[in-house]
Amino acid sequence: MTTDFSINKVVIHELIKEQHKGIQPSNIRPSVLDGRNEAVKKLIMGITSLYGRRNNNAHYGTFRIGEGRGSFPDHFESYALVMPPTEDVFLALTQIAMKSLYSKAELSPLASGGYILFCDYSNQQGRYFLTAMVKQKEGIKLSEALEPEELVQLDLSRLHQAARINFGKLSAYLAADERDRLELSYLSFVSPHTGKTAAGYFITALGCAPGAGSARATETLIQESTKFFKENETLQPHAREFKINLIAYLQRKKESGESAKLSEIEEIARPFMPADESGQADDLVDAFITRLNSEELAVPIEFPVSKRALGRYTHIKYKADNWELNFERGALGNDDTADIYYDTALNRIIINQIPTGAIELIKQELDSRVTEQ
Repeated sequence: MTTDFSINKVVIHELIKEQHKGIQPSNIRPSVLDGRNEAVKKLIMGITSLYGRRNNNAHYGTFRIGEGRGSFPDHFESYALVMPPTEDVFLALTQIAMKSLYSKAELSPLASGGYILFCDYSNQQGRYFLTAMVKQKEGIKLSEALEPEELVQLDLSRLHQAARINFGKLSAYLAADERDRLELSYLSFVSPHTGKTAAGYFITALGCAPGAGSARATETLIQESTKFFKENETLQPHAREFKINLIAYLQRKKESGESAKLSEIEEIARPFMPADESGQADDLVDAFITRLNSEELAVPIEFPVSKRALGRYTHIKYKADNWELNFERGALGNDDTADIYYDTALNRIIINQIPTGAIELIKQELDSRVTEQ
């Protein structure tokens, strides 16, 4: 485990429920696990490393307000104020969560249980509270006599359901006014069907609701996608074309009223990925989507497109008799540091940071005129 990762409190309980069968009393562990234990550390690191990666992409949002909120959010907000929380306070919170999970799973014949991990941990990005459902899977191992034997182990290949709360972002959200809260989120969750079917009971039980800010998500997507392409030597030549395709996609989504989806943005990016080496394109796509969906950037798995944010990246166009303007709205400014600077005093436009290729073309044209004279 890295030195900037520390486990504050951790415990595992068991929700006992098979599909199409009645729920059984939960197996509640009475004490926390030893966060210094190597097996415990490996388990936590395995789960956190999956969070937000492809096939485990996260939705971002907040706790529900009003109907459907349940008891867990209020208890968690109280828990967040305790510094530092005792083992008893931590265990009490996890048991409240287990009661909520039990109640929701009991009402769904299709729901299934599993081992429920609860962990309060810190890393270089801040402090988090993670809860995740882990299931068993069967495997094969070889005995000392080299004979195949059945093996039952935890499935750490993917997250079945999980939720993670950022303490710092929760504090900022609670301190913000109603308007600013519209663009803030402090929790994320992984769920196959986001509360719409039995698979989503986990998220519903904890009172989670998707709702990351549309403007922030739209602007972050455009800025960081373009940045990713420009900073990668292989992708840099395609950065402009990708950005044009991305803007066009977002415009279509805005006009149709549909949400933008990371899975569809992946398909826009994939044609620009190198295909000369086996697995290289998949690795780049994985890094690209994981970066966007990370806790730092928090671009949700899907979100409504913001007309206001998108408008800053569409183009201003004007065609005169012998010249034509075509540039992004975001490049225009009325200060001399802008790419396209409008001098209000002299009523003129100045282009800053002209690319080398454009400069060469201009010089060649002017030099040719001198030669012709």
